[in-house]
Amino acid sequence: MPSVQRVHEAAQDGDVVILAISIDGGGLPTVKRFMDKKGYTVPALLDTGMETARAFGARGVPSTFVVDRQGMVVAQGGALDVDAPGVKAYIDGLLKASRS
Repeated sequence: MPSVQRVHEAAQDGDVVILAISIDGGGLPTVKRFMDKKGYTVPALLDTGMETARAFGARGVPSTFVVDRQGMVVAQGGALDVDAPGVKAYIDGLLKASRS
């Protein structure tokens, strides 16, 4: 989650949206408490019925999806490590393109 928050903060000035999706069965109060306690400001979608997870074909938790402007999944994987060189370069490229 810290890396998702960092990407969210970096994307604020561009045309890129970072969204956390929670499948936690505790509901909105649990998610809100967690987000507030950690100081996360990334928007969160509650998906306790896992409709969104199924629609995107999530294979595990956590899952990462890059969705283009047309709503197509252009990349997907597990946990997002924004500090990995290839991932960082890819995200930086997306952010740069969104500001052009």
